[in-house]
Amino acid sequence: MGERLRGREPAPDTSGIGPASPAPSLARRGIDILLLPWVSVLIALVAISALLSLATPYFFTEDNIIGTVAVYFSWICIAGFGEALVMIGGGLDLSVGSTMGLAGMISAMVLAAGGNLALALLAGLATGAAVGLANGLVITRIGLNPFITTLGSLSVVRGLAFGIGQGMAVTAPSDAAGNAFSALGTGTALGIPVPVLVMLGFGVIVHVVLTGTPFGRHVYGLGGNEQASRLLGLNVDRLKIRLYVISGVLAAIGGMLLTAKSGTALPDAATGYELKVIAAVIIGGTSLAGGRGTIPGVLIGAALLGVINDGIVLLGLAGYWQQLITGLVIVAAAAIDILRRRLERVRIA
Repeated sequence: MGERLRGREPAPDTSGIGPASPAPSLARRGIDILLLPWVSVLIALVAISALLSLATPYFFTEDNIIGTVAVYFSWICIAGFGEALVMIGGGLDLSVGSTMGLAGMISAMVLAAGGNLALALLAGLATGAAVGLANGLVITRIGLNPFITTLGSLSVVRGLAFGIGQGMAVTAPSDAAGNAFSALGTGTALGIPVPVLVMLGFGVIVHVVLTGTPFGRHVYGLGGNEQASRLLGLNVDRLKIRLYVISGVLAAIGGMLLTAKSGTALPDAATGYELKVIAAVIIGGTSLAGGRGTIPGVLIGAALLGVINDGIVLLGLAGYWQQLITGLVIVAAAAIDILRRRLERVRIA
């Protein structure tokens, strides 16, 4: 018997193999696509853009789409990348708008004092990192709630912007450094505005880090189940601090681009931008509960806000309609997220 079986491959064991699973139906595939967090937002973006193109001939022009809409939401989107990391990790950063204003103020003041472009940019980045570090330390060391912590820092940082600038505007000088700084907000490369290129560059970097590195997996794990992350040996406090520092730095970059575009740093610059940034992140499919979100979703959410704002201007509507529509879109996005979770539970069941 052994000689006869020698050299022959054993017959495969099929005892645990059942009938092949049927291919998913077209309707099931459609539901799976709709369950992607950013798909519904993309559909809304296309629909609103189509309606605006019918309402006004100026909407679908290159100057408007690239030179106005994309530039407008670029600094919101950059700050949104950092906000998304914090929210995916189960936190919240309400200080991004104030950080944008303070970083722009610091950069302009360095230029006005005779500093070069590199020094001005480093000062702005250090400002954002310092705000993020302070938020992270208070949350992890003192144990204060992220909402309360960053709500307080929102006011503190805004007060610093007014105090450091003594309530006055600071204009970048018309020298080589000042002109180079302004070019970051008004210049183009290959016909594309520099702020848009910066947004796309950081979007790719953050997306790769979030989806292709252990750091990104730790962020999702932290937001999904913090206690489990601790049990697995992850230094949760250090990770939270890093997330808030990254959020502060990206908010500072957005603030410096905003200042470079306007040419003047105002102490109240980017006031209320925390709502726009958080709205872009939530609309893009990032869950307030943590553990879920994508960088492409943030980009699409910011684009939707930019299109809505541009449409309000082109149609000649009052500015307060933007706040109303933004609030409705946030509520709709949150409701869609809840519906998506319910559909997922039904599909699993």
